[in-house]
Amino acid sequence: MSWLLLMLGLAVADEADATIEVLGSTDIEVYVAPIEVIVSTQNENIEAEIDPSQAFAYSSRFWHNAKVNNDRGIYEPVKLNHDKIYIYSEDTIQYAWQDCNYKLKPMKCSMQNGHFYLETTVHVDDNELVVRAILFDHHAQVIAMGTSTDRRIIRWIKQQEIKQQTTVYPNQGQMPAQQPCQSGTSCSSGGVVLPNGPTSQTTVEKPKEEMPLQWVIPHMLMNKHIHQAMLLMWASTKMDLD
Repeated sequence: MSWLLLMLGLAVADEADATIEVLGSTDIEVYVAPIEVIVSTQNENIEAEIDPSQAFAYSSRFWHNAKVNNDRGIYEPVKLNHDKIYIYSEDTIQYAWQDCNYKLKPMKCSMQNGHFYLETTVHVDDNELVVRAILFDHHAQVIAMGTSTDRRIIRWIKQQEIKQQTTVYPNQGQMPAQQPCQSGTSCSSGGVVLPNGPTSQTTVEKPKEEMPLQWVIPHMLMNKHIHQAMLLMWASTKMDLD
């Protein structure tokens, strides 16, 4: 009887010590969050509308620019030893990983499932807009970043206008041309008569200078800013797979 109780006790102890280990995928996976636009201005002339899925679209196009550590301390092109990087959006991640709410806590879910997390933000104020794409590894450490900016342009236009007027007078007759004097002879006031054509007079009026006019070209968010930030980010990406 004691032997039976001993065996049952060992079985219970083994069950208490049993744990379930969840391993991440061995593939290279990146979750790309929707673009977040942060506006800190009341200027309605600044355009800051963008498709939030553009970061996902450009990541699917530029991921091949990334480099991966080959365990010898050298970063090599990702396609040298890997078929591809799997890029997921807010809509597609649920089909690969259903164990976490990526809409609520995207970075936590990425760390939990062992893949990379790409965050893209657009900051807009009165003078400038900045597009920033940051790639985090599964330890929540920044491994790559790409930025693109656009600033408002100010031009000053002078209001001072210089007026120039030319007055033409008609032919008033003929005027004699003075003959030069020769040595040994007396000079006279007579001479060859040449025709006298119309004459003109130019006057310049320079009024008081007024304050210049300000011409402002506001900055605006365009598709090329997302394109540039994503390209720079993926071109600078160096991944450590551990």
